[in-house]
Amino acid sequence: MKNILSHIIPVLLVMLCSCSNEPEVDAPDADDVIAFSAPVVFAGSDSRAGFVNSELPVGSEFVVYGYCIPLITNYSSTADLDAKGGEKGWNAKKNLIVPDVLEAARLDVDSHGCYYKGEPGVWYTERNQLVAAAGADPSAFKYSFIAYSPASQNFTVQSPVGAPVLNYNVTYPCEEDAMYAFVTDHMRERGAVDMVFHHILSAVSVKFNNYSAASDLTVNDFTLEGDFYSQATLDFSQPDPSVTVNTGAFTHARLPFVSEPLTVLHDAATTAPHSYFILANSDGTNGSFLGAGKTLTGSFEFEGRTIDIRIPREGDNFDFGRIPRPGVNYTLNINFYGDKIVLMFTADDVEYWQSGSDNNIYIN
Repeated sequence: MKNILSHIIPVLLVMLCSCSNEPEVDAPDADDVIAFSAPVVFAGSDSRAGFVNSELPVGSEFVVYGYCIPLITNYSSTADLDAKGGEKGWNAKKNLIVPDVLEAARLDVDSHGCYYKGEPGVWYTERNQLVAAAGADPSAFKYSFIAYSPASQNFTVQSPVGAPVLNYNVTYPCEEDAMYAFVTDHMRERGAVDMVFHHILSAVSVKFNNYSAASDLTVNDFTLEGDFYSQATLDFSQPDPSVTVNTGAFTHARLPFVSEPLTVLHDAATTAPHSYFILANSDGTNGSFLGAGKTLTGSFEFEGRTIDIRIPREGDNFDFGRIPRPGVNYTLNINFYGDKIVLMFTADDVEYWQSGSDNNIYIN
Protein backbone atom coordinates (compact mmCIF):
# COMPACT_ATOMS: atom_id res chain seq x y z
CA MET A 1 0.00 0.00 0.00
CA LYS A 2 2.81 2.44 0.84
CA ASN A 3 4.35 1.95 -2.59
CA ILE A 4 1.07 2.98 -4.21
CA LEU A 5 0.58 5.94 -1.86
CA SER A 6 4.08 7.21 -2.54
CA HIS A 7 2.97 8.01 -6.12
CA ILE A 8 -0.59 9.11 -5.35
CA ILE A 9 0.12 11.53 -2.47
CA PRO A 10 2.10 14.16 -4.39
CA VAL A 11 -0.47 14.25 -7.20
CA LEU A 12 -3.36 14.75 -4.80
CA LEU A 13 -1.61 17.54 -2.92
CA VAL A 14 -0.55 19.39 -6.07
CA MET A 15 -4.17 19.30 -7.24
CA LEU A 16 -5.00 21.08 -4.00
CA CYS A 17 -2.32 23.71 -4.81
CA SER A 18 -0.44 22.89 -1.66
CA CYS A 19 2.98 21.58 -0.73
CA SER A 20 3.53 17.86 -0.79
CA ASN A 21 6.41 15.45 -0.54
CA GLU A 22 8.24 14.28 -3.62
CA PRO A 23 7.58 10.62 -4.46
CA GLU A 24 9.31 8.30 -2.00
CA VAL A 25 8.93 4.63 -1.29
CA ASP A 26 8.47 5.25 2.43
CA ALA A 27 6.28 8.34 2.11
CA PRO A 28 3.84 8.87 4.99
CA ASP A 29 0.09 8.66 4.61
CA ALA A 30 -1.37 11.68 2.81
CA ASP A 31 -3.42 12.73 5.84
CA ASP A 32 -0.29 12.87 8.00
CA VAL A 33 1.67 15.23 5.76
CA ILE A 34 1.82 18.90 6.79
CA ALA A 35 0.73 20.66 3.61
CA PHE A 36 1.25 24.33 2.79
CA SER A 37 -1.03 26.42 0.62
CA ALA A 38 0.47 28.15 -2.39
CA PRO A 39 2.56 30.89 -0.73
CA VAL A 40 1.48 34.49 -1.21
CA VAL A 41 3.15 37.83 -0.48
CA PHE A 42 1.58 40.50 1.71
CA ALA A 43 0.39 43.54 -0.24
CA GLY A 44 0.15 46.76 1.74
CA SER A 45 -1.35 50.09 0.76
CA ASP A 46 1.49 50.83 -1.68
CA SER A 47 1.39 49.24 -5.10
CA ARG A 48 4.34 47.13 -6.18
CA ALA A 49 6.50 47.29 -9.26
CA GLY A 50 7.71 44.18 -11.05
CA PHE A 51 11.06 44.40 -9.29
CA VAL A 52 9.42 43.73 -5.91
CA ASN A 53 7.70 40.35 -5.98
CA SER A 54 3.99 40.13 -5.21
CA GLU A 55 4.26 36.33 -5.11
CA LEU A 56 7.01 33.81 -4.70
CA PRO A 57 8.53 33.29 -8.16
CA VAL A 58 8.11 29.92 -9.84
CA GLY A 59 11.33 27.99 -9.43
CA SER A 60 12.25 29.64 -6.13
CA GLU A 61 12.75 27.87 -2.82
CA PHE A 62 11.78 28.74 0.73
CA VAL A 63 12.79 27.28 4.08
CA VAL A 64 10.40 26.38 6.92
CA TYR A 65 10.80 25.70 10.65
CA GLY A 66 7.88 24.10 12.50
CA TYR A 67 7.12 24.07 16.25
CA CYS A 68 4.55 22.31 18.42
CA ILE A 69 5.67 20.51 21.60
CA PRO A 70 7.74 22.47 24.17
CA LEU A 71 10.47 21.07 26.37
CA ILE A 72 9.67 19.94 29.91
CA THR A 73 12.75 21.77 31.15
CA ASN A 74 15.28 24.04 29.52
CA TYR A 75 17.29 21.32 27.83
CA SER A 76 18.54 21.28 24.27
CA SER A 77 17.54 17.67 23.68
CA THR A 78 14.21 16.89 22.05
CA ALA A 79 14.08 13.73 24.23
CA ASP A 80 12.53 15.84 26.98
CA LEU A 81 9.48 17.09 25.08
CA ASP A 82 6.22 17.68 26.94
CA ALA A 83 3.60 16.09 24.68
CA LYS A 84 0.63 17.60 26.53
CA GLY A 85 2.24 21.01 26.10
CA GLY A 86 1.45 20.74 22.40
CA GLU A 87 -2.05 21.99 23.22
CA LYS A 88 -0.73 25.33 24.48
CA GLY A 89 -0.65 28.43 22.33
CA TRP A 90 2.56 29.98 20.98
CA ASN A 91 2.81 32.72 23.63
CA ALA A 92 2.52 30.17 26.43
CA LYS A 93 5.21 27.79 25.18
CA LYS A 94 7.52 29.93 23.03
CA ASN A 95 10.24 30.17 25.69
CA LEU A 96 10.73 26.37 25.68
CA ILE A 97 9.99 25.62 22.05
CA VAL A 98 12.29 23.75 19.64
CA PRO A 99 11.83 23.01 15.90
CA ASP A 100 10.42 19.54 16.60
CA VAL A 101 8.12 19.46 13.58
CA LEU A 102 10.26 20.91 10.79
CA GLU A 103 13.86 22.08 10.91
CA ALA A 104 15.11 23.94 7.83
CA ALA A 105 12.81 22.01 5.49
CA ARG A 106 13.24 23.21 1.91
CA LEU A 107 10.30 23.60 -0.43
CA ASP A 108 10.17 24.33 -4.15
CA VAL A 109 7.59 26.64 -5.72
CA ASP A 110 5.99 25.79 -9.06
CA SER A 111 2.94 27.01 -10.98
CA HIS A 112 0.62 24.78 -8.92
CA GLY A 113 1.93 25.59 -5.44
CA CYS A 114 4.92 24.07 -3.68
CA TYR A 115 6.36 20.74 -2.54
CA TYR A 116 8.98 19.37 -0.20
CA LYS A 117 12.43 18.79 -1.63
CA GLY A 118 13.22 16.16 0.98
CA GLU A 119 11.48 14.34 3.81
CA PRO A 120 8.06 15.92 4.47
CA GLY A 121 6.87 17.19 7.81
CA VAL A 122 4.05 15.28 9.49
CA TRP A 123 1.41 16.06 12.08
CA TYR A 124 1.49 14.39 15.48
CA THR A 125 -0.96 11.48 15.72
CA GLU A 126 -2.15 8.93 18.27
CA ARG A 127 0.36 6.50 16.73
CA ASN A 128 3.30 8.59 17.90
CA GLN A 129 4.86 6.92 20.93
CA LEU A 130 5.55 10.21 22.69
CA VAL A 131 1.93 11.31 22.36
CA ALA A 132 0.50 7.94 23.36
CA ALA A 133 2.73 7.62 26.42
CA ALA A 134 1.74 11.07 27.66
CA GLY A 135 -1.97 10.54 27.00
CA ALA A 136 -2.07 13.74 24.97
CA ASP A 137 -4.76 14.57 22.40
CA PRO A 138 -2.96 15.45 19.14
CA SER A 139 -6.15 16.82 17.59
CA ALA A 140 -5.85 19.73 20.05
CA PHE A 141 -2.21 20.49 19.25
CA LYS A 142 -1.27 23.96 18.05
CA TYR A 143 1.53 24.34 15.53
CA SER A 144 3.58 27.41 14.61
CA PHE A 145 5.82 28.01 11.61
CA ILE A 146 8.41 30.52 10.44
CA ALA A 147 9.77 30.64 6.91
CA TYR A 148 12.12 32.67 4.80
CA SER A 149 12.56 33.14 1.08
CA PRO A 150 14.66 32.65 -0.92
CA ALA A 151 16.59 29.68 0.45
CA SER A 152 19.69 31.83 0.70
CA GLN A 153 22.86 31.52 2.76
CA ASN A 154 22.31 35.15 3.76
CA PHE A 155 19.65 33.92 6.23
CA THR A 156 20.47 32.29 9.56
CA VAL A 157 18.12 31.10 12.30
CA GLN A 158 19.05 31.13 15.98
CA SER A 159 16.78 28.76 17.87
CA PRO A 160 18.51 26.30 20.22
CA VAL A 161 15.65 26.64 22.73
CA GLY A 162 12.93 29.27 22.67
CA ALA A 163 11.38 31.49 20.02
CA PRO A 164 13.67 31.72 16.99
CA VAL A 165 15.54 34.80 15.83
CA LEU A 166 15.93 35.24 12.09
CA ASN A 167 18.99 37.14 10.85
CA TYR A 168 19.53 38.42 7.34
CA ASN A 169 22.84 39.74 6.03
CA VAL A 170 22.61 41.92 2.93
CA THR A 171 25.26 41.45 0.27
CA TYR A 172 25.54 44.48 -2.02
CA PRO A 173 24.82 45.02 -4.85
CA CYS A 174 21.63 43.21 -3.80
CA GLU A 175 19.09 41.77 -6.22
CA GLU A 176 17.59 39.30 -3.72
CA ASP A 177 14.01 40.00 -2.61
CA ALA A 178 14.30 38.75 0.99
CA MET A 179 11.03 37.79 2.72
CA TYR A 180 9.75 36.06 5.85
CA ALA A 181 6.50 34.43 7.02
CA PHE A 182 5.14 33.66 10.51
CA VAL A 183 2.10 31.52 11.39
CA THR A 184 1.07 30.71 14.96
CA ASP A 185 -1.37 28.27 16.58
CA HIS A 186 -2.41 26.44 13.42
CA MET A 187 -4.43 23.30 14.09
CA ARG A 188 -4.45 20.25 11.89
CA GLU A 189 -8.21 20.36 11.33
CA ARG A 190 -7.79 23.65 9.45
CA GLY A 191 -5.96 21.87 6.64
CA ALA A 192 -3.07 23.34 4.67
CA VAL A 193 -1.01 26.07 6.33
CA ASP A 194 -1.36 29.50 4.71
CA MET A 195 2.05 31.15 4.38
CA VAL A 196 1.94 34.92 3.88
CA PHE A 197 5.37 36.36 3.19
CA HIS A 198 6.47 39.90 4.09
CA HIS A 199 9.26 41.86 2.44
CA ILE A 200 12.38 42.77 4.41
CA LEU A 201 14.02 45.17 1.95
CA SER A 202 13.05 48.27 0.00
CA ALA A 203 13.97 48.70 -3.66
CA VAL A 204 15.39 51.61 -5.64
CA SER A 205 15.16 52.08 -9.40
CA VAL A 206 16.12 54.95 -11.73
CA LYS A 207 14.19 56.43 -14.65
CA PHE A 208 15.48 59.04 -17.11
CA ASN A 209 12.92 61.40 -18.63
CA ASN A 210 14.13 63.42 -21.61
CA TYR A 211 11.73 66.31 -22.20
CA SER A 212 13.80 67.79 -25.03
CA ALA A 213 11.72 68.11 -28.20
CA ALA A 214 14.57 67.30 -30.59
CA SER A 215 17.77 66.16 -28.83
CA ASP A 216 18.54 62.64 -27.60
CA LEU A 217 20.35 62.08 -24.30
CA THR A 218 23.12 59.57 -23.63
CA VAL A 219 23.64 58.32 -20.08
CA ASN A 220 27.20 57.07 -19.68
CA ASP A 221 27.07 56.37 -15.97
CA PHE A 222 24.74 56.78 -13.02
CA THR A 223 25.78 55.38 -9.64
CA LEU A 224 24.65 55.45 -6.01
CA GLU A 225 27.56 54.96 -3.62
CA GLY A 226 27.71 54.94 0.16
CA ASP A 227 27.60 52.96 3.39
CA PHE A 228 24.47 50.81 3.48
CA TYR A 229 22.95 48.86 6.37
CA SER A 230 23.88 45.20 6.13
CA GLN A 231 22.17 43.32 9.01
CA ALA A 232 18.48 42.81 9.75
CA THR A 233 16.90 40.80 12.57
CA LEU A 234 13.42 39.46 13.31
CA ASP A 235 12.63 38.27 16.83
CA PHE A 236 9.67 35.86 16.77
CA SER A 237 9.17 36.06 20.52
CA GLN A 238 7.28 39.26 19.70
CA PRO A 239 3.56 38.90 18.86
CA ASP A 240 4.01 40.97 15.69
CA PRO A 241 7.70 40.78 14.74
CA SER A 242 9.15 43.60 12.68
CA VAL A 243 12.46 44.09 10.93
CA THR A 244 15.11 45.55 13.23
CA VAL A 245 18.15 47.10 11.56
CA ASN A 246 21.59 46.87 13.16
CA THR A 247 22.51 50.55 12.94
CA GLY A 248 26.16 49.76 13.60
CA ALA A 249 26.62 47.33 10.71
CA PHE A 250 27.42 48.93 7.35
CA THR A 251 28.78 47.81 4.02
CA HIS A 252 30.34 50.27 1.60
CA ALA A 253 29.07 49.65 -1.92
CA ARG A 254 28.70 51.13 -5.38
CA LEU A 255 25.35 50.52 -7.05
CA PRO A 256 25.72 51.27 -10.78
CA PHE A 257 22.26 51.78 -12.24
CA VAL A 258 23.89 52.46 -15.62
CA SER A 259 27.29 50.96 -16.40
CA GLU A 260 27.44 51.36 -20.20
CA PRO A 261 26.04 54.05 -22.52
CA LEU A 262 22.25 54.24 -22.53
CA THR A 263 20.35 56.36 -25.07
CA VAL A 264 17.20 58.19 -24.02
CA LEU A 265 15.36 59.42 -27.10
CA HIS A 266 13.99 62.96 -27.23
CA ASP A 267 10.58 63.40 -25.67
CA ALA A 268 10.78 59.88 -24.21
CA ALA A 269 11.67 58.02 -21.02
CA THR A 270 13.94 55.04 -20.31
CA THR A 271 14.35 53.00 -17.13
CA ALA A 272 17.90 52.19 -16.05
CA PRO A 273 18.84 48.55 -16.66
CA HIS A 274 19.82 47.87 -13.03
CA SER A 275 17.78 48.17 -9.82
CA TYR A 276 18.71 47.17 -6.28
CA PHE A 277 17.28 46.12 -2.95
CA ILE A 278 18.43 48.16 0.05
CA LEU A 279 17.95 47.58 3.77
CA ALA A 280 16.08 50.60 5.14
CA ASN A 281 16.05 51.84 8.73
CA SER A 282 12.58 53.27 9.24
CA ASP A 283 13.56 54.40 12.75
CA GLY A 284 16.32 56.63 11.41
CA THR A 285 16.31 60.20 10.19
CA ASN A 286 16.06 61.64 6.69
CA GLY A 287 19.78 61.32 6.13
CA SER A 288 20.11 57.84 7.66
CA PHE A 289 17.10 55.92 6.37
CA LEU A 290 19.23 54.04 3.85
CA GLY A 291 22.66 54.32 5.45
CA ALA A 292 25.33 57.02 5.52
CA GLY A 293 27.71 58.87 3.22
CA LYS A 294 25.48 58.41 0.17
CA THR A 295 26.19 60.24 -3.08
CA LEU A 296 24.68 60.03 -6.55
CA THR A 297 27.00 60.65 -9.50
CA GLY A 298 26.26 60.63 -13.19
CA SER A 299 27.75 61.46 -16.56
CA PHE A 300 25.59 62.47 -19.52
CA GLU A 301 26.05 63.65 -23.11
CA PHE A 302 23.52 66.17 -24.36
CA GLU A 303 23.70 68.34 -27.47
CA GLY A 304 27.43 67.79 -27.92
CA ARG A 305 28.53 68.48 -24.37
CA THR A 306 29.30 66.30 -21.39
CA ILE A 307 27.39 66.94 -18.17
CA ASP A 308 28.72 65.48 -14.91
CA ILE A 309 26.52 65.67 -11.82
CA ARG A 310 27.00 64.99 -8.14
CA ILE A 311 24.24 64.83 -5.55
CA PRO A 312 24.52 66.46 -3.07
CA ARG A 313 26.50 69.37 -4.41
CA GLU A 314 27.95 69.96 -0.94
CA GLY A 315 28.53 67.38 1.78
CA ASP A 316 28.77 63.63 1.51
CA ASN A 317 25.31 62.28 2.33
CA PHE A 318 22.27 62.47 0.09
CA ASP A 319 19.05 63.12 2.01
CA PHE A 320 16.28 60.79 0.80
CA GLY A 321 13.67 62.69 2.76
CA ARG A 322 10.99 60.00 3.13
CA ILE A 323 10.66 56.90 5.30
CA PRO A 324 11.13 53.88 2.99
CA ARG A 325 8.80 50.93 3.51
CA PRO A 326 9.82 47.31 2.96
CA GLY A 327 8.37 45.87 -0.21
CA VAL A 328 8.01 49.20 -2.00
CA ASN A 329 9.99 50.08 -5.10
CA TYR A 330 11.03 53.73 -5.14
CA THR A 331 11.92 55.31 -8.46
CA LEU A 332 14.44 58.11 -8.79
CA ASN A 333 13.31 60.20 -11.76
CA ILE A 334 16.02 62.23 -13.46
CA ASN A 335 14.18 64.77 -15.59
CA PHE A 336 15.96 66.72 -18.34
CA TYR A 337 14.42 70.00 -19.50
CA GLY A 338 16.99 71.30 -21.95
CA ASP A 339 19.73 72.84 -19.79
CA LYS A 340 17.87 72.18 -16.54
CA ILE A 341 17.88 68.93 -14.54
CA VAL A 342 15.15 68.14 -12.01
CA LEU A 343 15.42 65.29 -9.51
CA MET A 344 12.31 63.58 -8.13
CA PHE A 345 11.74 60.44 -6.08
CA THR A 346 8.40 58.63 -6.30
CA ALA A 347 6.99 55.48 -4.76
CA ASP A 348 5.02 52.97 -6.79
CA ASP A 349 1.80 54.73 -5.78
CA VAL A 350 3.22 57.98 -7.25
CA GLU A 351 3.59 59.63 -3.88
CA TYR A 352 6.47 62.06 -3.88
CA TRP A 353 9.49 60.93 -1.90
CA GLN A 354 11.66 63.95 -2.56
CA SER A 355 11.77 66.60 -5.24
CA GLY A 356 14.49 69.04 -6.11
CA SER A 357 16.14 70.93 -8.96
CA ASP A 358 19.54 71.92 -10.24
CA ASN A 359 19.95 73.80 -6.95
CA ASN A 360 21.11 70.55 -5.28
CA ILE A 361 22.94 69.08 -8.25
CA TYR A 362 26.60 69.79 -8.89
CA ILE A 363 27.25 70.21 -12.63
CA ASN A 364 30.76 70.40 -14.08
